[in-house]
Order: sequence, then C-alpha cells, then structure tokens
Amino acid sequence: MLLHAALFFGALSAVVTIAAFVPGIIRARIWAGLPLGLGLIALVAWNATIISQQRDFEIALAVCALVATALLRVAERRWSWLGAQMFAAATLASIAYLLYAGSITYAIGSDPVYLVASSLLLVLEIAALALSLSYLFEIVDTLSRTSEPAHPVDSSYLPKVAIQVPAYNEPLEVVSETLKALAELDYPDLIVQVVDNNTPDREIWGALQAQCEQLGARFTFMHLENWPGFKAGALNEATRRLPKDIEIIGVVDSDYIVKPDWLRSVVGHFADSKVAFVQTPQNYRDWTDDQYLRGLYYSYQYFFEITMPCRAHRNAIIFAGTMGLIRRSALEDIGGWNPDIVTEDAEASLRMLARGHAGIYVSRPYGQGLMPLSFDGLKKQRFRWALGGVQILRLHWRRLLQPGRGERLTVPQRIHYLLGNVQWFGDVLMFCFTLLLLATALSTAMHHQLPIRRLTGVALGLPIAFLATGLLRAVWAMKLKTRCTWRDAIAGLQVWFALSWVVTVACLRGLLRFHTAFLRTPKFKEGEASVLKAFRAAQMESLLAATGAAAAVVMLVRAPSIPTIALAVLLLFQAAIYANAPWAGASAEGIHLTPLRRAYRNSAQSTGARPGIGAETLAVPVAAGLAVLVVLLLISLATPPPPPEPVTPAPAEQPAPVSHPSPSTSPSASPSPSASPSPSSSPSSSPPPSPSPSGTPSP
Repeated sequence: MLLHAALFFGALSAVVTIAAFVPGIIRARIWAGLPLGLGLIALVAWNATIISQQRDFEIALAVCALVATALLRVAERRWSWLGAQMFAAATLASIAYLLYAGSITYAIGSDPVYLVASSLLLVLEIAALALSLSYLFEIVDTLSRTSEPAHPVDSSYLPKVAIQVPAYNEPLEVVSETLKALAELDYPDLIVQVVDNNTPDREIWGALQAQCEQLGARFTFMHLENWPGFKAGALNEATRRLPKDIEIIGVVDSDYIVKPDWLRSVVGHFADSKVAFVQTPQNYRDWTDDQYLRGLYYSYQYFFEITMPCRAHRNAIIFAGTMGLIRRSALEDIGGWNPDIVTEDAEASLRMLARGHAGIYVSRPYGQGLMPLSFDGLKKQRFRWALGGVQILRLHWRRLLQPGRGERLTVPQRIHYLLGNVQWFGDVLMFCFTLLLLATALSTAMHHQLPIRRLTGVALGLPIAFLATGLLRAVWAMKLKTRCTWRDAIAGLQVWFALSWVVTVACLRGLLRFHTAFLRTPKFKEGEASVLKAFRAAQMESLLAATGAAAAVVMLVRAPSIPTIALAVLLLFQAAIYANAPWAGASAEGIHLTPLRRAYRNSAQSTGARPGIGAETLAVPVAAGLAVLVVLLLISLATPPPPPEPVTPAPAEQPAPVSHPSPSTSPSASPSPSASPSPSSSPSSSPPPSPSPSGTPSP
C-alpha cells in the first residue's frame, strides 16, 4: 500500500512538472489552474485504476492529493494552484517512499549489523529528500507567485554614502575600470574608499594609490600591511577610519563595473528605519562567447533568480557583499564584520536580522564583475563559500534551533538560514551515496550480499524517477527564470556537479575544525599542457568518476540482472557527476584569452589566492580507499563466477517455511537481505537523488 501510494504521488508529481513546462501555466490564476490540476489528478487516478484494478484506493489517493494541495494553497496564498499541487505531490511521494523504506527496513530483519546499516541508509534518504524538497520549495515559491509586493523607495532620501573597494594583489588593468565606473556614479554625497589588504608588491598597490589620487577628492586609498582578519579585518579598520557622518556603506569588488544610477535607485530603501541592508544581484560580464563561461554564468544566476527572491518573501535574505549597501549604525551595532567567518557578509546579515532589522532584495542588477577564469580559482571560491556556511551553522546553531535563543528572528527566517547552510551538505550526501553504491557494486561483483536493506521490483524505479524529475525541474527553473537556452541551463547544471567534491571537502573540514585552512590546489608549471592542467585540477573527481564507471561495468559483467542494471544506472550517474570536474577544467583551459582576461586570470580575484592557504588532507585517505576498491574490482573480474549449487526440490506436501513474509505493499519478491545471493538477485541499495547547494532539485 505504501509503495502503491509512492508510485501514485510520484507519477502525479511528474505529470504536474511536465504540465508546468507550458509557458505561463505555472502562474495561472485559480480559475485556470484549479481545473487543470483536477484534470491531472483525474488522469493519474484513471491510469492507476487501469493498472491496479483498485478503484477505491486510487480515489482515496486522489482525494489526499487534492486536500494536501488545498491546504498548501491556503497556507501560501500567493502561490498558484498548480505550484501548490507540484509541491504537495512531491512531498506526498517523498513521505510515502520513506514510510515504505522504513517499513521494509524493520519488518524483514533482526540482525544488528543489518539494522544499523539499514537505519543509516534510511537517515541518508530522509536527509536527501528533505533537502530536495527545500530546493523545490524555492522553485515553486519563486516561479508560481501570482503577485510580488514591493518595498517603498523614497527617492528624496540621499544620505552620505561610502563605497568600499577591497583589493588584494589586483592588477591595475582590472581595478582601474572599477574605479572609473565609480567616479561616474550619479550621487551628490559620496566617497570611495579603496582598501588594499596585504598586497606584498609595493609596485602593484602603489599604482593603485596613484590611480585614486588622479580620480579626485572623492577617492581615498589605504594600504594595510600584515593586517589580520582577511577581508573582514580590513573592512573593519576601513570603517573605523570613515568620517562620522557616513550613514550608508557599500561594498564593491575590485572587478565590478557599476551603473551610474545604482545609488540613486537603491539608497531610498533606507528611508525606512527598519532596513539594515539592501542587496542587489551579483552579475557578470565578458562571458557570452564561451560555452563554459555561459554555463558558469547561469550557475551563479540561479541563486539570485530563484533562492534570493524566495528568501526575500520572508525577510530572510543574506547580505552577499559586493553590490550591497548596509546601514553603518546597524553594522556597528553587531560589532562589525566577524573575521573568524570566511563568509563574513552572510554571517553579519543573520546577526542584523536577529536584532529585528530588515533586509531588502532588489532584483535588478546594477553592476557586472568578472568570473574566475580557471577551474582552480573557481574551486577555491566555492570552497570558501561552503566552508563559510558550515562555520555559520557551528556558530549560530543555537540561535537557529533553540527556542528563545534567536532573539528577534522569526520562524521562517530561522528555517531559511538553517536550510540555506545545511544545503551545502547535499554534496556530502551525494558522496556517501557514491561510497554506498561502490560498496554494493563490489559485493555484487564478488557474489556477496551487503547487510543492508535493498529495493526490488517496481520500487527500483522510484529513485531513478525522483532523480530524473528533480534534475528536470532544476534545469527548467533556471531556463524559465534566466531566459537562457536548454543548452546553457544544462551547462550550468554541469558546473554545479563539477564542484561537488570540493564542497564535500569544505563541509567535512568545516565540521572537523572551525578554523581550517583554505583549499590548496596543485601548482602548475609555466607552459604545462592544458590537458594535464585540467586533469591535475580535478584529480580526485577524475578518480571518483573512473572508479564509479569501472564498478558499474564490472558489476554488470559479473552479475547481469534487472536490479543490477538499475544499480548501474545510479552508479554511472554518480560517476558522471564527478566527471564534470575534468570537463570544467579542460573547458576553462580552452577559454580564449583577450587582453582583459589575460590580466584578470592571474589576479587574486580570479585565482582565489588568500594568505594562509592549507592542504587538502582529505584527498589522501579517499584516494587510497578508491585505489583498494579498484584492485578488488579487478580481482573479482578475473575470478570466474562460482558454479550454481544443485537445488533439491522439496516434497510437495512439505513447503519451505517463510521466516519473514514480504510486506503486502510490495508487488515484488521479498526485499530481505540474503547472506549469499545469486547474481540474478543482487541487491540494489539505490538511494534517492541528493541535491547540490546551488540548486539540485527535489523529487
């Protein structure tokens, strides 16, 4: 029965997703969305009745879907009916699947090792599906809203503003364009404070100082030598040195070109005394001529087009640093930027919201920067972001979880900040599932059975269906919101996948130590071949991909069966995720270098250079473990399969007893584990899809 329900709601979720692809349908008013939603429920129920011949049960499931949609529509009044039905169906499918998985986990075995291993698998599945639903919530909340309330802007409010431009070892060719654009800002009372932080070469920061002097009285320059606290420490000192009458502080990265109307268009939000910060999207330039850069661009845009609008609906946005404005008094009220957090901007916004302030998100971009031009630099950037998310969780988990500890944080704000940082662990879950699939593949190839719950029959298709539907939603949401092509959206998805391993490393290291070193990547020799550079920048990802693909092939050769094929599909998908890293490395090496790109490629902003870089120690034990696994797979491939044991039929009048009957909800054979299965009955411990932090979708 539970499996039946999971299949019904999973089918409904897929059908609603396909229907939402029709332009404009996802935001259809209730007079159009309600009849369409009822029709889709009826369509699924009618087909399910034909297959199952259980009319009453299918009607009950249809009513359940209808009631859940109606309740969700009441709770989220600004959602369209079809958006509510999409989220309701996916939620019901996830709940039914987890209940089914739990029922067979504890109904078919009592061995302690089996119970522990299967319970851990169930916990991983719960975590993965919960994160997946959080991504789907963002998609539905952003795409299905029928109205968007706007925060009022007082155009006559023009306080004194300081724009801070932090720089570290940046080439003048790049920074000068940023400063010239800031000089063109249409704003009456403004100073620009250029903050050079620990640049060792006096010639570099001296040229920057001379540029500021040439631009006039609006510009001031300060160089900090051996200054602690990284960017946060430098900005705290810069803020201390500002004139006392500065009310609003803006942050602009040293590679951004801002539009002249940025301040006049945005500063008016601060006329509301509750507003502590205003964030505009981070946008980029110089990417349209290269397919890899196009994918990278849209992978960035997902956060600002999908996630930030969703958080803005509940006053839960983050301050993302560049292209953001912050009220000086609010910043000083929380003690300034925290130098212990590598994402000091996002952490500061949480503390400001906890004081009862508001954050405003303006969806129009007012500036464009440059993206990292090497995969090495991109990995360092993503490592820092993920590590910062873990640090925020470690520092503020009581504020987010414990009643009475969140000061003035609302429940929606707590949920958004909690899930927004927990979502980084989606890549850790993906790695755990990869290890589980590799272990299952090895045991299957060697004709052994892992002591863990497995799926059989039609249940094997559920994880694959969840995975396919979720990925389709992510690509669709990116395409719809950013108006990119399907090819560009898929390239954006590939970039997410390419960074999965580095996010995993950041999360695990952040859990082990609060103060951990940044990521160290291989040093490249001058003139080194591009292919070799790409491989060296993605050594662990290449090893994971090769091991997964090899394990899938060996397993299929050694134990061909339907369950093995399903397991191999999931394992090959996991391998493909990590294979995107060497693809990204090779693609980045193939970028055509214009004079601007050549200058920017070696800048700290592009390479991710930071003082105090550390080593990636996690790679060593993982690489050793994968090497051992490859050896075992090769041994299993070289070993002939055992001959089938003769089977002595039991007398007809004495049927064999059944110690653990299979659940009535499963139409397949009993999924209970066996100590020594035959190749045709090899298990499939196929997990549900695990989402990535930048937008991997829900089932």
